[in-house]
Amino acid sequence: MTNRLKARLAAGDKVYGVWTSGLSTVITETLAHAGYDFLFLDQEHGPQGLAETVPHLQTLAATSCAPVIRVPWKDPVYLKRILDAGAESIMVPMVETAEEAKAVVAACRYPPRGFRGFGPLRHLGTEPDIDAYGRNAHERLLLIVQIESEKAVANIDAIAAVEGVDACYIGPNDLSGTLGCFRKWDSPKLKKAIDTAFAGIKRAGKPAGIVPYGRHSTASLFRQGYAMIAAGTELTLLRSAASGEIAAAKKGLA
Repeated sequence: MTNRLKARLAAGDKVYGVWTSGLSTVITETLAHAGYDFLFLDQEHGPQGLAETVPHLQTLAATSCAPVIRVPWKDPVYLKRILDAGAESIMVPMVETAEEAKAVVAACRYPPRGFRGFGPLRHLGTEPDIDAYGRNAHERLLLIVQIESEKAVANIDAIAAVEGVDACYIGPNDLSGTLGCFRKWDSPKLKKAIDTAFAGIKRAGKPAGIVPYGRHSTASLFRQGYAMIAAGTELTLLRSAASGEIAAAKKGLA
């Protein structure tokens, strides 16, 4: 079995997605059929957790839209459990050093490549050859680390070069906070940090991801060379559509 999103990024494709943290698989299904390449299922900043993960993965398995789980933290126990639940693409927040990146990789891989304990719960029922899964699971895993701090930018070359890190995703919000210019998108300090991170990721030959920020649109970021962008969330999309409909309706009352 091939991880299609991993294969697309490795081939140099550009992919576009959306964030969702809700509990409804109906919303997940609707977003998938809208045509996104991937969905970030956000467990860092939302109520979704392990118990809710499997239904979302099952829902998305019937579509061409890839689920990417953003885990809450760099916790090897949680990483093991989310992988055992069937996740094959994960994003880990706030990775700041090569040592942390290596630890994340090791937590996601079976011996001798790492220390993930063997108990792939869902795969016991879905894999025709569980031994083959154990040998090859790392080849199917898409592992993304987030670059979200001044310290991470300083270490970007070493982080991006770690074997097993498939892509790096820059987080402008938290990065701006660590630089003392929280959400000040025109800050020269922030621009320099993002440019430095992007250059380091590209030097390592890895795909770079980011969210649109300030005057930087999805289109302009793709043109700059970013490969993976998720612009909105299910909530911002819902609010925008609802606000537009309400405004249109009120014109009829004028």
